[in-house]
Amino acid sequence: MRKNKYIPIVTLLLIFLLAAPVWGRAGGGGSSGGGGSSGGGSYSSHSSYRSGSSRGSSLAGFIMQAGIMVFAASGGTIILIRKARAARAKSWKAMEIFSQLGDNWDYREVQKQVEETYFQVQECWRRMDAAYGAPYLSEDMLEEFNSKLQWMQVRGEAVIQKNVKLLSAMPVYVEDNPGEEYDMIWYLIHGKMIGYYIDTKTRKVIRGNTRPEAFFEYWKFVYRGERWVLQEIRQKEEMDIDALSQGIL
Repeated sequence: MRKNKYIPIVTLLLIFLLAAPVWGRAGGGGSSGGGGSSGGGSYSSHSSYRSGSSRGSSLAGFIMQAGIMVFAASGGTIILIRKARAARAKSWKAMEIFSQLGDNWDYREVQKQVEETYFQVQECWRRMDAAYGAPYLSEDMLEEFNSKLQWMQVRGEAVIQKNVKLLSAMPVYVEDNPGEEYDMIWYLIHGKMIGYYIDTKTRKVIRGNTRPEAFFEYWKFVYRGERWVLQEIRQKEEMDIDALSQGIL
């Protein structure tokens, strides 16, 4: 039917504008996404109008519905960024106080290490070599990466990453404790890349997207060996930034 021609267009629009999972990113991505598929399901169940003569209005309704979804998602992103900036300002003030008590809280140095870690950890995932990322990962995270990457090799999968970008990295919660090994920082990471998996034998894409996708993730850093290292990655949907900024983890 004619209206079906517009479904891929709207789906692509949603993919570009929503922060969908990038399965080829470090850690393998996560639970984010589903907005495009749920929108399609909603359309198919809502589009069985009384007669074929109403196809035009059904199509218009679908496009309007998709537009509302995109607008809502964009609005959600704007709210998230606004809240993250407020949490960042609060974190900066705390870090300024903490820096008077310990050498590991200099904001510029922390920010430099976080940004470096982002690119090195993505490169670690692209190479499928956990040892490459060892200086930037906690022991627990290194073990997790190693397990996931080995299992991917057993399944005959390879990671493809292109155009890896870091759009922003904002501290949204900081915690100073007795003993530097107990200090921690949560960052809201906003990245973008092309990331997908291929079958090593057929070289065909088996998962992910060959187009650029943006994403938000929460990265937890802990202090080990005189630098901040990655301890945990959580998807945007798994965390409440309001609760996190109040220390409710």
